[in-house]
Amino acid sequence: MENSKTFTIHTELINGKLEGARNIYMGANPCHLYVIPRAEITLADSIPNIFGQSALYILLGPTDVEKPLAYIGQTTDFANRKNDHVQKKDFWNTALVFISDNHQLYGDDVRYLEYLGIKEAQKNGTFKLLNSANPKKPSLPTYRTSDMTSFFSSIRFLCTFYGCGIFENTQQKATQKIHTEHLYFIQATNRPAKGCGFYNEQEKRFTLLKGSILATNVAKSFQMGASRDKFIKEHCKTNKGEIVLLHDVSFDSPSRASNFVLGRPSNGWNDWKDSDGKKLGDRRLNE
Repeated sequence: MENSKTFTIHTELINGKLEGARNIYMGANPCHLYVIPRAEITLADSIPNIFGQSALYILLGPTDVEKPLAYIGQTTDFANRKNDHVQKKDFWNTALVFISDNHQLYGDDVRYLEYLGIKEAQKNGTFKLLNSANPKKPSLPTYRTSDMTSFFSSIRFLCTFYGCGIFENTQQKATQKIHTEHLYFIQATNRPAKGCGFYNEQEKRFTLLKGSILATNVAKSFQMGASRDKFIKEHCKTNKGEIVLLHDVSFDSPSRASNFVLGRPSNGWNDWKDSDGKKLGDRRLNE
């Protein structure tokens, strides 16, 4: 039976070489990734989708080091912009150039994509960014913000498919690799709070995993403030305004764990959900 999630990713070898320049794209999706080695960067002058078109781009240094170097930029004409980077930046050996094949990207659009890209790369911390400043969030119409957020999802997917993890949440991947238990997630809708953990049926305990982010503020109806403050002091650190759990911590119930993450009263059996959206309580009843 055909899988409804199946789709095709195309890779065109521009010069017929496996390690040379290539064009990677997903069927009718307008987002294209052009991978261009530095030695072949003049190809940008002859590719119609790049020449004179707006683009988000990433300059990558050697990736066989613990924390590779990268630079994220935007331009209304990469074919022209690349000349400056060839002259002034020595660290990079590959350019990843993201364009829209329908040429529907404009100046404010790529500035917004750059804002999203730098923010995501800094959050994940897998590459050392050489950008000298963080761009301000551009003001776009609501519909255009939605379009560019969706377009950035395609950028992130193609980047990962190529093998560049600059936008990957490696902390979550590491957690999922280390822990073989069925994982559950929780996230606040109105504050920065995000948790990940698993329930041990035999011990009747819920383990909140390292890297979970606790809400900085608590609701007025929350009555566990003192014990939560003590928990944060003993088990967390504040990093860039976020309260981050330093190590795995086991709780006597899923609700206590979700209370601490969200900073409000919570029914953990309903609020903890797995990657398929199934509640912890539903799975427990079915076992």
